[in-house]
Amino acid sequence: MPEALDWSNGWLKEGYYISYYREGVLYFEHIIARDFGHWEYDWPETIASLATSGPFVPADLEITRGYDRSSNTNHIWQMIFGIKGQPYIYIELPTDVHRHGIPKVPKPSTTMRRVSHFEEWMSPFREPSFITEHFMMRPDTLQIAFDAYNPHAIAFTDLVLNIFLNKMVTERIGTVEGSTVKPTLARFGEVLDKLYKQTIPCTPLSILPVRAPAEAPGGE
Repeated sequence: MPEALDWSNGWLKEGYYISYYREGVLYFEHIIARDFGHWEYDWPETIASLATSGPFVPADLEITRGYDRSSNTNHIWQMIFGIKGQPYIYIELPTDVHRHGIPKVPKPSTTMRRVSHFEEWMSPFREPSFITEHFMMRPDTLQIAFDAYNPHAIAFTDLVLNIFLNKMVTERIGTVEGSTVKPTLARFGEVLDKLYKQTIPCTPLSILPVRAPAEAPGGE
């Protein structure tokens, strides 16, 4: 069975603890519910030979709920996608931040297109790969932008992205900021302490991109 179609493999599940950083604060949350989502995105225009197309921000692909203080719950989407067609696919997530380049070549240019891109062989349409995994969460990554480039001699009219979503509801256990460990509820104090000390399993999530400067700082 393709890994994306195995609901028990690769996908985060109920009962998992997760963590992520946001603005210097480390958040710990517990997955309490999840549901599968599926959507196919038809590219909105023909992509001419050696031409770029986009960026497009699909209006329907938006996570509409974030952290709710009254219920102490958050919503996070784990997303992967398969590709039908030969164009290169590029990602901006958040929609103004290009992803998947390398420090010295952070994004494609007219002289270098083969950087930061996904191709059909990496994540086939019917067997999406976790190499395309991204996390969407309000307010930082509530929508995603897609760009395409056609490296071939013929135009493409049928590019489609096959998008799988793991729509999760989490309960916030607490936060760590500097040396301050703060549970959201008193009863979470013990489990938060264990999560912080890494004595119980927890899966860290990379909500935002991993970035580095083009040149190493002096002395390194």
